[in-house]
Amino acid sequence: MTLTNKLPLAGIRIIDHGVVYTGTAATTFLADMGAQVIRVESIGRFPAMTRGLVARPPAGLSKALYHGYADYEPGERPWDRWYQLHATNRNKLAIGLELDTPRGAAVYKKLVKISDLVMENFSQGTMDRLGLGYEVLKEVNPGLIMISASGLGKEGPYKGYSTFGTNVDAITGNMALRGYPEDDMTMKDCSPVWADNVAAGTVSFAALVALHYRKKTGNGQFIDISQAENLLPHMGESILEYTMNGRLPPIMGNRDHAMAPHGCYPCRGVNKWVNISISSDAEWQAFGEAIGNPDWVKDARFETVLGRYRHQDELDKLVTAWTLTQDNFSVMHLLQSVGVTAGPVVSPSTVYSDPHLQARGFFKEVTHRETGTHSYPGMFFKFSRTPAEVRLPPPCLGEHNAYVLTELLGISEDEYAALEKDNIIGTEYLPGA
Repeated sequence: MTLTNKLPLAGIRIIDHGVVYTGTAATTFLADMGAQVIRVESIGRFPAMTRGLVARPPAGLSKALYHGYADYEPGERPWDRWYQLHATNRNKLAIGLELDTPRGAAVYKKLVKISDLVMENFSQGTMDRLGLGYEVLKEVNPGLIMISASGLGKEGPYKGYSTFGTNVDAITGNMALRGYPEDDMTMKDCSPVWADNVAAGTVSFAALVALHYRKKTGNGQFIDISQAENLLPHMGESILEYTMNGRLPPIMGNRDHAMAPHGCYPCRGVNKWVNISISSDAEWQAFGEAIGNPDWVKDARFETVLGRYRHQDELDKLVTAWTLTQDNFSVMHLLQSVGVTAGPVVSPSTVYSDPHLQARGFFKEVTHRETGTHSYPGMFFKFSRTPAEVRLPPPCLGEHNAYVLTELLGISEDEYAALEKDNIIGTEYLPGA
């Protein structure tokens, strides 16, 4: 397999049960830094979203309904062509293993014995129901670290409840903070999955802390992460506004509680927009000079931060009248040149061709046996001494069964063949998955 001895987490082995984003992204961060991450996936139960919404989508659908598959084509192995798999699973190995069988559980425990960390973000209690919870696994490997990153945590009245990012977004109150003043709750945008992104970073941080603690003490431990609790500190201002002042934060749309103008403004062209944020009188003066000092910039109502804040409705109309005559990228370059924060709203296609990202070498070409060669998002960070790269493409289902079971675990060829024959291991989903 690819050598990673020069990377900081070389020698660390992680078992990855990541579902959708939180777990899969967290273990990707760790894999990028050299950990050997092995995805363990069922071949009898199909994982919603991680490898597609159904094991085999019906044939004959329009291309629009195949949007998640490479080239709009599910192919013979649709679970290996799904875009979400490819987004968050580089630099990993994968085995297809049935954990709800005694023989599958025995193989799994062999892997646990030689691993450092198990990461899962199933609904709380799933691993316990499989008979593979922390209390069992620590008997197999006393130094094991296990991270459970469920939506609502291991304890409490809601333990075991299923969640996705949108559910966590709602149950924490984050959804109620978004929207425009004229909207009601039926108009709330449910699509952001902030909780997943926040939790992925926390999981990887918790893993590093626990590994450091074990290095000092020799002790493993169980880490219970509630994605909801993990998101709540990001809303500290809103929570304290209520607990300290008894006031519910107002819905402000794209506006800010102190800055004005602050918003997303339409530009020349179809569906072209730019974000502008002005935080001080000095920035306002620079903005005015950059756009040619029209008379309205000198209006007494807009001379101060407070004045601009109080007259945002009138101000936004004037800023909009100017931006509508401008290209959104031109606005960014013009305002940034005088120290005013501004940035265009871009589409994924624009991001891929962005000259800044191209100059930094962010996107990487990756060749995958099922999807061909495409540009993928690259590393999340640049280390000067231990630079990371895409060493392995996202793994196909069960792609590394032979390596993991025979080379790492020492299972004989006869036993391997028997496990394969009895559908304990495999590289395809079983009928009815």
